[in-house]
Parts: sequence; C-alpha cells; structure tokens
Amino acid sequence: MEQFEFVNKLEANEGRSGFANSICKLLYTQAGGNIDKAIKEGEDLFIGLEDHVRNIYELIDSEIPLIAYYELKKYGADNWGFDDSEYDKSINNSINACKNYYSY
Repeated sequence: MEQFEFVNKLEANEGRSGFANSICKLLYTQAGGNIDKAIKEGEDLFIGLEDHVRNIYELIDSEIPLIAYYELKKYGADNWGFDDSEYDKSINNSINACKNYYSY
C-alpha cells in the first residue's frame, strides 16, 4: 500500500487507529463535515496523540485520514517529496477517506 491510500473503515476502527479515529469522527461531526474546520479545531489533539500514543505515526497515512489531511496541509508536498499531482492525489485520498470513515 502506498502512502495516503487508506485501509477500509473496519480495519481502521481497532486499537490505536480506532481510538484516534473516534476522536477524529467527533471533530469532523462537530465541524459539520467541514474538514478544514475540523483540522483547525483539532490541531492540539493531533499533537497530543502523536506525543502520547505510542508509534501512532505509523498509522496516520493509511488508517487515520483526518490527521493525514492535517499533516499534508501543514507540511506541504515537499515534506514527502511529492510533485503537484502526487500531492493532489494524497489530499483527495485523505478527503475521501474522511468522508467514508466519519460520515454517518
């Protein structure tokens, strides 16, 4: 699996990723499905998850799409060595996975 291609929703609802996705779903719902609002409001929580949940970074780009979207927006394409097309694809994959994981 390549970076920013996400596992199915059921696989991402267990263990560390399940815990993080529960938080992300609350943020997403509270923001009315507005992903940019959700990442703005959730920044401190994302930092806390990375600081306090063991090795969560291993799961972000495949199982926790809201945090993946946050990191893509915060650090930009150069952080991963992406060209514009790869970056756009990763952003779109993250958005689509957020809608899939967090919408009712």
